[in-house]
Amino acid sequence: MIAKDYIQLNNERRKKLNKENESLYLDMVVYIRTNANKSEQQTEEVLLELLDHLLKAQANGKTAKDVFGEDLKAYCDELIQEIPAEKTSNHVRFILFMILNLFAIITLFTGIGGYLLHLLFDIGSGSLTFPIGSGISIVILDLLLLTIWIIILLKWIKSSTFKEKKPNKWIEFLQLWLICTVYIGLSLAVLFLMPDFGTTVNLYYPVIIGLGLVLLVATILFNHKYRMTK
Repeated sequence: MIAKDYIQLNNERRKKLNKENESLYLDMVVYIRTNANKSEQQTEEVLLELLDHLLKAQANGKTAKDVFGEDLKAYCDELIQEIPAEKTSNHVRFILFMILNLFAIITLFTGIGGYLLHLLFDIGSGSLTFPIGSGISIVILDLLLLTIWIIILLKWIKSSTFKEKKPNKWIEFLQLWLICTVYIGLSLAVLFLMPDFGTTVNLYYPVIIGLGLVLLVATILFNHKYRMTK
């Protein structure tokens, strides 16, 4: 089985936990999974093993703290240290998958949006003109911002675990809204403040849409082969 199979099996077996054990176990799952540098396969195997131990203990009237100790966070930290790092090839696949996704979304959004604005409201010239140097720089900076945003988001999610008192949902929503707003704002700033430089290229919107569809198909095929999301 691969990691995604373990995740599916975990989701099914977790339904057998009572409310208290499920809450504690979910904190452990989130805390351990948010270590992106660790092997996903090994992580999911460990989590399923923990779940099996907990289910057996629950049958005898025990809780997660009875099995793993009062300090669940410290216990998880010990487990995380024992999990090997993710293979470089898997990191490369994930990065390539994210790049394909980003390119497909940007290209389709730009092509369809520009085409409809020109067709319905006669806005624009029916094509997109941009300097290659600026375009490449924007993409690189957007990827950098996306990486930083993902790291911050994972740290924020991890920090929300093992709280004696669950945080207010509205406060969590506002924190998440702020993180996303800053990311979107910086991405737009890069787009609009980047100076023009490099050779200028002119592409008609139907061509851009076609490129976007090619990238979308490539993303779907890549995902189907390596099961990045399923």
